[in-house]
Amino acid sequence: MACSHWRAERRCRAGLALLLVAALAACGPGRRGSDPPLGATGRQTAHGLPELRNPFAGDAAASAAGAQIYAQRACVTCHGNKLTGAMCPSLVNQRWVYGDDDTTLFFLLRDGSVALRGHGYTRSGQDPQVGDMAGFGRLLDDHELWQLVSFVRAQQLRAD
Repeated sequence: MACSHWRAERRCRAGLALLLVAALAACGPGRRGSDPPLGATGRQTAHGLPELRNPFAGDAAASAAGAQIYAQRACVTCHGNKLTGAMCPSLVNQRWVYGDDDTTLFFLLRDGSVALRGHGYTRSGQDPQVGDMAGFGRLLDDHELWQLVSFVRAQQLRAD
């Protein structure tokens, strides 16, 4: 009996945390980044988005800044302390829901998963989590988004 109560309480807390993250992402003055986004190559993807390359790829200082953003912006709430997943997918395995290229990761972080699907992306992979990711473009500028991508990439390399 105590165990089932604990599970229900945990699910409730997880749901509230997800609502809080979504509410925080929805609040704000609008997208803070540039148009076209930092890192644009001048080409378009098959989904009609500007193709992007992380300007901070391999930059240890950018990765360290991304670690701070990860801890401060509730990423840890959904993806876990070690990025191995919690109520949202792992960020260090080889299964990516929408893709693992720089363009996809940037726009997923900036605009969220609903917006990605609006551009024709489809959900793939076998992760059991099916919730949508809120976009953080109202909270983070392009530099911060790329720092976050750099941190995730660095953690992936460590996990391999």
